Amino acid sequence: MDNQKNFCHHSSSPTDHYVHPHEVHPSRRDFLRFLMGGALAGASILELAYHRAAWARAALDSGSKLFDLEKAAEGIYFAQARPQAMINCNAAIFVGAKYVVVVDAHSKPSAATSLLGQIKREITEKPVRYVINTHFHWDHTQGNHAYRLAEQKLDFIASTATKQLMSDLAVARLKASLGQVPKQVEELRARAAKSTSSDEKTFCAGQIRQLEAYQVELQNYSLELPTITFEKSYLLQDSAHDLHIEFHGHAHTAGDVVVFCPQKRVVATGDMIHGFLPFIADGYPRVWPGTIRSVGQLEFTQILPGHASLQHGHTIMSNMGNYIEELTARVEEGKKAGLNVVDLQKRITVASLKSLQSNGYGEYIQRNNYRFTPNFGKLPPLQTGVNTNIGEIYSNLDRV
Repeated sequence: MDNQKNFCHHSSSPTDHYVHPHEVHPSRRDFLRFLMGGALAGASILELAYHRAAWARAALDSGSKLFDLEKAAEGIYFAQARPQAMINCNAAIFVGAKYVVVVDAHSKPSAATSLLGQIKREITEKPVRYVINTHFHWDHTQGNHAYRLAEQKLDFIASTATKQLMSDLAVARLKASLGQVPKQVEELRARAAKSTSSDEKTFCAGQIRQLEAYQVELQNYSLELPTITFEKSYLLQDSAHDLHIEFHGHAHTAGDVVVFCPQKRVVATGDMIHGFLPFIADGYPRVWPGTIRSVGQLEFTQILPGHASLQHGHTIMSNMGNYIEELTARVEEGKKAGLNVVDLQKRITVASLKSLQSNGYGEYIQRNNYRFTPNFGKLPPLQTGVNTNIGEIYSNLDRV
C-alpha cells in the first residue's frame, strides 16, 4: 500500500460513522480537442497515437457526451451514464480544495476520457487525484487507464479483495466478453434484416457501431490495478469534506466498498445498491442484505448508485435488500425440498414476491430498465431478470 501522508489516513477497522442537472451539450469538436490535448499528457508518443485514434473512434461512434451531470451537494456531483451497448457505470465526483476524487471508471477508457472532459468543462479544472474502484467488475474498472494517462499524479483506491479479484479475473473476463461481440453483432444484423421498421434498423446499426468500437478500443487493454488498498476502511481528509471509504461485508462481490461523505450526507455505493435487479453471479445472497443494512446505519440522505438514477433516502436501498433476502429464502426453501432451478423459476413469480410489490419497487426497476439501457420496443418481462437471479442464488447459497 502506498500511503499519502498529506491526504490520507488508513485505519484497520471501520470508522465510527457508518439537484440540478447540467444541460451543456459540447460538440464532437470540443471533445476531440480535449482528447487530443492535455488529457493524455505523460504517455509515450506511440501510446498517445494509438489511444487517441482508438478513443476518438469510440467517442465518435457513441456520441461525445456519455453522462448527465447532477449536483448532489456542494462540491459533489453524480455522473449518470447514458445507455450504451456496452454499459457504463455511473460515477460520483467529489471536488475538494485542491483536487478531485472520482468513484468508478466505466467500461472503457474513452468513456472515462469523455467524463474527464465534462468534469473540466462543466465542474472544475482541478486535477483528478484519486479514482476509487468500488469493486472489480469490468464496467467499473476498464476505464482506469484513461485516468492514468490523463493525470500526472494519481492513485487508484480499492479494497484488498478487489485488487486481488482484478488481478485474477479482469483480463480473462475481458477476453471472454470480446469473444461475444461477433455473436451480438450478428444477432443485431439478423434482427435488422427481419425488421420492417426503419427506426429499428437505425437502432440496430447504432448498437453495432458501439459494439465494434468497443471491440477495437479494448483489443490492447491495459489493466490498472489499485495502488492503495485496505481491509476495512480508508480516510481521505480534505478541508472541503472527508471521504470515508468503507468495507461493510460481502455483497455484490467479495470486495465492495462504499464512499461516505459525512459533512454532505452523501454515500456512493457502486453496485452494492443501485436501481436495477441485482447481479448475483459473483455475489453473496445470504449476507448481502445484512451488508446493505450496515451501510444504512450511515447518516446520509442521498445515495449515488452504480447504475440508474440518484436515490433520496433509504426506501429503494431497503427494497433492494428485502428483494435479495426474500428471493434467497424462497430459493433456499425450494432447494432443500429437492427442486431444481427450472422448478423454482416456474414457482417463484414476480407477483408472488412481496418485495417487488412494496412501494412499487418492481415497476421502478422496469422504468429504470427502459431509461438506462438501450432498447427498442418492449422490454423483456421482469420475470426474466428474476429467473436469472434465481439461478445465481441457487449456485451461490453457500457463499458467506
